[in-house]
Amino acid sequence: MLEKYSENRIVSCYESDANQCLKPTAILDWMQEIAGRDAARLGFGYDDLMQNHTAWVLSRTHICFHQYPKWRDTVKLQTWHKGAFKVLYLRDFLLTDVTDQPLVSATTSWLIMDMNTRRLVRKSELTDNPSTCISEDAIRTPADKIILPTGLAPIWAGKHKVVWSDIDTMAHVNNVKYVSWALDTIDCSILKERSIKEILVNYDSEVLLNEVVDLYQIWQTDEYGMTCYIQGKVNDKDKFSLKISL
Repeated sequence: MLEKYSENRIVSCYESDANQCLKPTAILDWMQEIAGRDAARLGFGYDDLMQNHTAWVLSRTHICFHQYPKWRDTVKLQTWHKGAFKVLYLRDFLLTDVTDQPLVSATTSWLIMDMNTRRLVRKSELTDNPSTCISEDAIRTPADKIILPTGLAPIWAGKHKVVWSDIDTMAHVNNVKYVSWALDTIDCSILKERSIKEILVNYDSEVLLNEVVDLYQIWQTDEYGMTCYIQGKVNDKDKFSLKISL
């Protein structure tokens, strides 16, 4: 029987915020790394796909924070491949403490891209093997498409010119950088007083070195808390969007 892939981690000081809690971007860094290791274990990792000039590209992420681990805590991160869903491939994650209590749960949706043409590959023999799939859900439904609220005008929240440190091994902006830029548009007094409950990310198209990204916010507040919608655009073209619940 196929087992989930898991790794133990100790929360480092550089992965912790001013409240000594694990940063959301740190867990996202962990997730992309462990996803690659599990994919390699199952036979469709980076090296396997690159033999056909293809690669995994992250399309959507939905992450829920139930309880934040603290600096120096020992935690366990698990991941598993759930197989195809329409044109996407699903992968889930679960972060637990030493007593196996859930801390963070996440689901991600992936595409396969031809690196020469930058076009999507609709089917792959490597990834469509049912024996590599585990049907358990960390989050029951796949990450949703973000729908911006109507009747509220986006407010310009700043810009970011893409620099070398933003670029990853695929020669485009790493997926975690979008979350980092988005969080940096939120007033730090809000982030210090309120914990992030959920983050939903849609990656619409890649962002490249030296491009200038304009960031826009829409805020909603109700009895359940605060929600910030953040869009990233290059030359007025949508590149990514986030929904952050606090």
